[in-house]
Amino acid sequence: MDLAAQLAEKGLKVGLVGPDGPFVNNYGVWVDEFKALGMGGTLEREFSETFCYFQEKKEVGSSGEALGMGGTLEREFSETFCYFQEKKEVCSSGDVLGMGGTLEQKFSQTFCYFQEKKETRVGRQAAGRFLRYEDGAPTVAAQTAYGIEAEVQGYHEAYDSSSMLFMDYRRHHSGLWDGAARHLEPGLHPNAGEGLWGSSEEVPSFLYAMPLGGNRVFLEETCLVAKPALPFAVLKRRLERRLAAMNVKVNKVHEEEWSYIPVHEEEWSYIPVGGPLPVGDQPCTAFGAAANLVHPATGFSVSRSLRQAPEFAAAAAAALAAGGSLQQVSSAVWQQLWSKERRQQAAFHVFGMELLTQLDLAATNDFFKTFFALPDYYWRGFLGSNLSSVQLLVFAFLTFLYAPVGIKAKLVSHLITVGIKAKLVSHLITGVALLTP
Repeated sequence: MDLAAQLAEKGLKVGLVGPDGPFVNNYGVWVDEFKALGMGGTLEREFSETFCYFQEKKEVGSSGEALGMGGTLEREFSETFCYFQEKKEVCSSGDVLGMGGTLEQKFSQTFCYFQEKKETRVGRQAAGRFLRYEDGAPTVAAQTAYGIEAEVQGYHEAYDSSSMLFMDYRRHHSGLWDGAARHLEPGLHPNAGEGLWGSSEEVPSFLYAMPLGGNRVFLEETCLVAKPALPFAVLKRRLERRLAAMNVKVNKVHEEEWSYIPVHEEEWSYIPVGGPLPVGDQPCTAFGAAANLVHPATGFSVSRSLRQAPEFAAAAAAALAAGGSLQQVSSAVWQQLWSKERRQQAAFHVFGMELLTQLDLAATNDFFKTFFALPDYYWRGFLGSNLSSVQLLVFAFLTFLYAPVGIKAKLVSHLITVGIKAKLVSHLITGVALLTP
């Protein structure tokens, strides 16, 4: 939607193809990033402090960083927009693609057929179904999450309800009686001190929580990245066990009042991360997740997509104004979207993602304690895809410098043994382009 608005502001006529419905998932963004985009007013709730747990002791508390919960993203649109919600009836191959959804389309030269005939010169899509992607890249990993937005009892006693819980990696989903986690002393988990017994073969996951006022809380069990994806059933079971261990009660019947505390929303999230970038010589273009703008190591994408939408629109408008062919317009857009510099950054991010998929819970705790001990500029820049390739090398050096011996060993081993290393080295040293077919 934002890309369509940016294109319309450049004087282009834009057709949006797909269902016109709200984005209902809960999504957290860094407040300063959204305010810099002029979208601070879309945030439903802001938190002045975020905190994390990587062992029984609260490890990270950041009062200088604010996280906001996304509400409805609204923007004024000009009258150059056309909305097509009906599925097209006929399909054949062509050079121009529409935007969004699981649509099947027919293109005859430069004409698109929907309910009526519409002329288009260039198409963009947000779904990725018709794109070609590069060969030889590491396979796609996934971030999966299961969450609920519910009225609960006990959250205020278990966590600081004035702050946002960013990550709780404590192993409270295993080996604890109901309510026992609240009284657990550091190093005294029944499963070997920090609860690590039996975790070496377990894919780590963490609790992510946003208090929404009163007793209403959004609670989500998230696997940051895994190959293969951690199943929703596992995440749901862990969330239920974790909440029970913290004595946080959901869906409880008040016997004295005979009232029921409801679950307002249930959420399943599957985000493909990493994998190949789109091939740069194809006549159609893409944006958002379809163009692989999702950060491979974090799953973040909204702020980056909003940040790059004006650049995308400017490149497309300039190429069209110059009378460029479909291929020339697409090439200009791809060059703007995935320049050599951004390809180098992507290779580094994928390297980090591949490392995370190999870490067990103990190593994950050590890694994130190291990560958040870095200067704010670097860990914030990494999460927001704001670091240049040179700055990413500084980030890597600092991470290695700050890391304990075990993480240092894993970094060196990963660099030597993982197949991605060839692309990482070529991109960061020789600048070979990922999108070269």
